Amino acid sequence: MNTIWPIFFSEYIKIWENRYDHIPTHEPIIVLELECALDYMRWFRIHGKPYLLSEE
Repeated sequence: MNTIWPIFFSEYIKIWENRYDHIPTHEPIIVLELECALDYMRWFRIHGKPYLLSEE
């Protein structure tokens, strides 16, 4: 084919080169209602999946 691929895909190349300008951001959610109960965390450590827990 006689297609010049960099020109044909130039729009997508531009999007890729500027990908860091479009990273979604969010603020941490700090709501007291979402606080973990210590009794539940003790139960979860025994019956849950430890790889889901953070280092803390």
